[in-house]
Amino acid sequence: MKIKHLFGLAVIAAMTASCSSNEDLENPGSGTNEAGVGYATFTINLPSVGGTRAADAGGAEMDEGTAKEYAVKSATALIFQKYGSDEGSYKFVESVTLPIDGWTDDSEDGITTTSKKLTAKLTNVDTKNTYAVLVLLNNKTASGVKITLPSVGQSYNEWNNNAQLPTVTDLAAENDFYMANAPLKVDASPTTLVTIDKDNIYPTKEKAEAGTSAATVYVERGVAKMSVTAPGTKKVTDKATNTETNSTVEFSNWALDITNKKTYAVHNIDGLSTDFSAIWTTARFTGTNNRVYWGKDPNYDKTVLKDADDASDTERDKEFNFIKTTSDINLDFGKSTYCLENTFNLDNMYQGQTTRVIFKATYTPKDNAGNSLADAGGTFYTIGNMTTILKEADLKTAVDAAATSVLPGCVVEYANLEKEGSHVITLEDIKENASSTTHLDGATKYVIGTGKKTGDEIVAAINAKLGLKAGRSEEMVGINTYLNGVTYYIARVRHFNDDKTPWSSGEAYNAENGKYLGRYGMLRNNSYVLEVGKVFGPGYPGVPPVDPTLPDDENEKYLSVSVKILSWAKRSHTVDL
Repeated sequence: MKIKHLFGLAVIAAMTASCSSNEDLENPGSGTNEAGVGYATFTINLPSVGGTRAADAGGAEMDEGTAKEYAVKSATALIFQKYGSDEGSYKFVESVTLPIDGWTDDSEDGITTTSKKLTAKLTNVDTKNTYAVLVLLNNKTASGVKITLPSVGQSYNEWNNNAQLPTVTDLAAENDFYMANAPLKVDASPTTLVTIDKDNIYPTKEKAEAGTSAATVYVERGVAKMSVTAPGTKKVTDKATNTETNSTVEFSNWALDITNKKTYAVHNIDGLSTDFSAIWTTARFTGTNNRVYWGKDPNYDKTVLKDADDASDTERDKEFNFIKTTSDINLDFGKSTYCLENTFNLDNMYQGQTTRVIFKATYTPKDNAGNSLADAGGTFYTIGNMTTILKEADLKTAVDAAATSVLPGCVVEYANLEKEGSHVITLEDIKENASSTTHLDGATKYVIGTGKKTGDEIVAAINAKLGLKAGRSEEMVGINTYLNGVTYYIARVRHFNDDKTPWSSGEAYNAENGKYLGRYGMLRNNSYVLEVGKVFGPGYPGVPPVDPTLPDDENEKYLSVSVKILSWAKRSHTVDL
């Protein structure tokens, strides 16, 4: 079987609303039929693009997926009746289970498999009103459905603007990927619902089987896909001189972080042209087969998410999955993973809401002569924002000097500072002198020369001497312990690359939708491929902190990304660390 690129679905569906007589259903041909029942035939095609193609206007190349990503196990047609001038006001009438048997290979260029001509019996249909069809593939589970269906009379927008909470495991189940209509820009603006040709609604099954299809629908997968090319071992580059050093980084694992917990049933474009009137005339937002390269997720414009306080932390935890421990960074390179789409407007293109890749690696620091700068087990340290790499003995010399300059004769204990991660000096790290059996107490005052300071004041002064700062994880400046040389890097996932959304250091996004909208994010049915370029130094000593107050392009320690796309729509990134 050939593997397809973009998904298309030719569906002949015909459906609903009420009808009072069999004459209402009489298309060309004769015969009577039970009132309110119509028949339509349909064919489902899963097209391929016929090989990798150059990037389209949206920066996407078309990529063959795998067979497990386009198999069809179930199909449901949702029928909406037209009310008003926009498709958002269409109202749901009924759902129909579509047969999916009879798949065969098709040698025609652009089609992978084709179903035989299938017939569905539709109730309460007429030829007076206008109807549209929305198809859900692989929405059924053993116990119910992955995406909740609309209720009768509910408008399309009312249903699709409700956040849903399916699991990625369900939506991206092997050989059972959830798919739904893809919005296509055929006219001035994209449309998602596909109008049913009422001339192809028939009063009998036999006439339907002999007749013509009622609608053609293109579908897309409901998840995004992420892959990382195995970086292997890389030489570290001196950022100032752009020359290779003797230090190396060996990459071992990766993970996807800050992934959405919520999604919409169908690729949601409602309101995008209100926010940015030129979106559908801006080339990067549409591409091959009139497909649409931007959409909204349920937290698209939730600005509280970029604040730094306990309440906002709680809100972010409601919306996103965050990696909390380094043991969760465990994916092998070469293995793809899937996630719910995560998009945002420019006001929300911030680090606390943007899906990112975390890399796990082992950093081996060496000097110009090739001598190791780490201890025997590979562990090394840095202090605060200084880039100098220290062995344990060097660290102790620096910390002891700072501590005894504040509290003469004190003793620093290093058990906590020797653990993986970033640390500031605390009361638990300091004893008053060598004979002390307890650590400093925060409220107790200790004699220093002719004066006294509390334990809290002493610790604060030691941290100040070392250039350290306590606080929220993103604000903290600490002693960085790279246990056994293990370090972590991040790259926020770029949707459009620099050639589509060029940005220069110091620029603000403001309301420049034409320049920056979609620069970061992950969109359903897009496959993102990340490739590591240069590495400039050690990354983080533990799970990299998330700073919700910074725009995505603000921090130079994070990865820069270049993008190309396949279909799925594949977006490949090269990143420098």
